[in-house]
Amino acid sequence: MNGLSMPVRVLSKHCYRSILALSLLGLSSACSASSVAPSVMEAGRSEVGQSSHSQTQQMIDFARDYIGTDYVWGGTSPKGFDCSGFIQFVYHKFDISIPRTTANYPKLYSKRVDFEHAQVGDLIIFTGTDPNIRKPGHAGIITKISKDSLHFIHSSSSKKHFGVTETNYFKSGYPKRYLSIVQMTAKP
Repeated sequence: MNGLSMPVRVLSKHCYRSILALSLLGLSSACSASSVAPSVMEAGRSEVGQSSHSQTQQMIDFARDYIGTDYVWGGTSPKGFDCSGFIQFVYHKFDISIPRTTANYPKLYSKRVDFEHAQVGDLIIFTGTDPNIRKPGHAGIITKISKDSLHFIHSSSSKKHFGVTETNYFKSGYPKRYLSIVQMTAKP
């Protein structure tokens, strides 16, 4: 890690926790940006459903603790993660089994859900950097859904957002790379 990683991680955790706390109160934060409401998203699903709130929110909080961790190809630990290594690390902590690599994610497709039925904690799967090659190459864990946004946490090799980061799907290049959403946690 470079000398800037630790302060960025601390600020990021603080910012995300502030956003979470304020969103639960129905307020906004200077840390967040507004976006245009996509027609497929439903209002009122901001963080997690009532009955699964505790376990799923603990998982999201755990994942957010690693924001700022470096991207390392083949990485599976807090010393550095690739995207599937990070996902497996987080899900494993909560006794959720998942293949180690994105190439094996089609094995999970029996648990696919439509985009408009996505929930916090679900796995969102994308192509690799070439959207024309329609096979899994990147993925993240959905962290927040509202009528105007869907956020996911992932470990990115992008120079712009290197390492574990949280991304607003609708304000990124990911929609053209979207493949599927897989239900990974028990739903209410």
